[in-house]
Amino acid sequence: MLKRNFLKTVFVLGLISISFTSCGDDETINNPTPTNQVKTGELTANETWSADKIYELDGKVVVSDGVTLTIEPGTIIKGKQGDGLNASALIVARGGKLMAQGTADKPIIFTSVLDDIKIGQKTGTNLDETDAQKWGGVIILGKAKVSTKVGDTEGHIEGIPADASYGTYGGNDDSDNSGTLTYVSIRHGGITIGDGNEINGLTLGGVGNGTTINYIEVVANLDDGIECFGGSVNVNHALVAYQQDDAFDIDQNYSGTFKNSMVVYNNTGDEFLEIDGPENSTNTNGLFTIENCTFISKTNDGSVDLKSKAQGLIKNNDFTGLTKFKLSVKLEDDCSTVLTDAYSHYIDFSLKIETNKTDATLNVYTKSEDTTGAICTDLATTIQDNANAIYINAENSSNLNNNGVSQSEFENWTWTGINNKL
Repeated sequence: MLKRNFLKTVFVLGLISISFTSCGDDETINNPTPTNQVKTGELTANETWSADKIYELDGKVVVSDGVTLTIEPGTIIKGKQGDGLNASALIVARGGKLMAQGTADKPIIFTSVLDDIKIGQKTGTNLDETDAQKWGGVIILGKAKVSTKVGDTEGHIEGIPADASYGTYGGNDDSDNSGTLTYVSIRHGGITIGDGNEINGLTLGGVGNGTTINYIEVVANLDDGIECFGGSVNVNHALVAYQQDDAFDIDQNYSGTFKNSMVVYNNTGDEFLEIDGPENSTNTNGLFTIENCTFISKTNDGSVDLKSKAQGLIKNNDFTGLTKFKLSVKLEDDCSTVLTDAYSHYIDFSLKIETNKTDATLNVYTKSEDTTGAICTDLATTIQDNANAIYINAENSSNLNNNGVSQSEFENWTWTGINNKL
């Protein structure tokens, strides 16, 4: 807005009096509202999205192989509404790059067209932590190692039509680089397409550790906050808040690290962590790490679900309000043999839970492969006792200090922090 001194000059030409009025300190001129830029379909050449416009995603917007999308600090991207496979989403295909480098003062914001946020703002006023499923989300696909049930070393990502070639992820390059995301906030998204087929807030499929993901927020998402399908990318300073399924979901032999991150949970979601291991036979050696993270429950409830073949390390975290670690174990039909599963990895130390600040218990869930679902009660007590001994020796205790990350990392740039929801 511009203001200048008010001046009035009168010229008299014969019988005609002409008055000229200039802009002044007592007069306000509003800048024109910029036109929203609507984006749809595949991007086939490099593009830069600037902070002086709002970009609307109309359906799937795909950064194709060999293409780089650069998003300037402070840019706002809004997804249009749409059900199922028609939901809007930004997808970075294998070989594409997303360079979204915001700052604490100018975060890059993905949200819904229903959000009244305007250019130059960090938050709108009309949507809150209960407003989910207003658009899809952000999907990044790479060439790093995965272990998928169908395809083994490659997969087709959830939320994308099966005949869409840009939905493929996985490969053999753990150093693959899909770009950089820093100070990016993803809000009010998530779409359920079918059972086990959803668009998460941030989906990472086969993303390599050449990719930088640092200072990321996912808030008020219908499904998982961040889900990793294999890959080796490291996630630092991530905040997931008020999700309606899992906060961090790890599948298909993810071998990267979540570090200095936070979850805020209010009992509308499912788990703090849901972790599975490899699903096939080729890439089976990757180990995840969850380290120095803080998990806050507003309702003193929450769990960590360690499922089929989970393998990796959960260390030096602060689990505030966690009630239990759930550790699955499968037995043969006759209850004579423990099958390869989270429990077997726990007792051979390829799955470790150690030096976490928590008073949560470790609960082993026993089931047989019997089609009747019979539980092998004779072994249940022994299995639980074996797991408890390891858990206690690993020094998990509510008396530990200096675990986890400080909420100050997320106070001034996230929707959650600005709205006092940490």
